[in-house]
Amino acid sequence: MQKADKSPFIQWGFTRFNRWLIHRNFENIRLLPPNSNPVPEKTLYIINHSTWWDPLMIFYLNDTYIQSDGYGMMHEDGVNRYPFFKKIGAYSINTDHRKHLMESLHYSITLLKENKSVWVFPQGKETPLEKRPLQFFSGVSYIIQNCPDTKVVPISLYYSFEHTKKPNVYMQVGDPLKKDEYIDKNRKEMTRYIEEKATLQLDRLKELIIQENHAHFKDI
Repeated sequence: MQKADKSPFIQWGFTRFNRWLIHRNFENIRLLPPNSNPVPEKTLYIINHSTWWDPLMIFYLNDTYIQSDGYGMMHEDGVNRYPFFKKIGAYSINTDHRKHLMESLHYSITLLKENKSVWVFPQGKETPLEKRPLQFFSGVSYIIQNCPDTKVVPISLYYSFEHTKKPNVYMQVGDPLKKDEYIDKNRKEMTRYIEEKATLQLDRLKELIIQENHAHFKDI
């Protein structure tokens, strides 16, 4: 596998490019924050994945709101095609090769034990936004079982065309999942529990958007 190789200079430049790109292509970027301020150290962020924009959105979210020392899994093909992503915290994963997969999972565990944050798309690939079930892979549970003091936080991304030419994007950062509700489950049950919590959060976010209930959102 290919590990991240962060460069402060590349991160500085990409942060500014990413802000420009997102604001050029979206009308509003709206956040539904958690009930308590995030404490990003040693946190596994679980994100639904439906568009090419998702990695850029979570980079933007981390830049503008969470501000963690973040690292994210990226498919090996993407890292090979765009190796500069390693300079902003991406590392490779390839679920078709067990050795590569296990190396990526153990690297994730190492990062968390070093008090970093790790951002993952447990669906493993882009999937239509409305498709259910979300179908999470069990690697997230393997990470949690091997780093049990990790906080697990679901993040929901939802894109919507409304009353403007350009689309809006909505993000919700959930509260950490209650550890006593999942930590003693086996890997399959734990994965199903996390998937259900992420689905419930995403569907509730969708309902707020459909009802045009924007009172609790903040623009970022």
